[in-house]
Amino acid sequence: MVEIKSTLDIIMEKAQKLKVSEAEKRNFKRRDLEGKIKGLVQKALDGIMGPEKFHVEMTAFRAKEKDMVEQILKEEIVARIEPGADNETLVRILDNVTEPASGAVRKALAEFEKEVEKQKESSRRLLLEGFKKKGISGSAVLPNLDADPEWARVKSEIRRHLQEEIRKVI
Repeated sequence: MVEIKSTLDIIMEKAQKLKVSEAEKRNFKRRDLEGKIKGLVQKALDGIMGPEKFHVEMTAFRAKEKDMVEQILKEEIVARIEPGADNETLVRILDNVTEPASGAVRKALAEFEKEVEKQKESSRRLLLEGFKKKGISGSAVLPNLDADPEWARVKSEIRRHLQEEIRKVI
């Protein structure tokens, strides 16, 4: 007599045949660490977690996978740095990982802040000139850079260059 297998039995038989490669295991571990590190960085930025607690948590992660943790943390910090924004907490977190690079990061941020201001002023002038050509002028006319697609493109380009520069120094 033929035995009828349940769905669970069939699934269990197939699951036993599956093997996870070392690369897949490493990817799973990396994704898990990325989520945890992103959460820690967000808590630090939100002021929920102080620098001491952050350091303790990162030390625990580093004990397991030092190189991977440091690489993920650096990537996360670089992704969050914004020209013209308050990046002090991110730089302090970076100090936690790469002591000698924080000075170079601060210098790069300062240079890019100047570049952002120059580009902002140039974009404002261009918008005001465009308004004048349309017959719109006066002291109350203030261009909204955030609504200008060209400014968004320029700002994105500046941010990309900043991130590349920071990656070089860390």
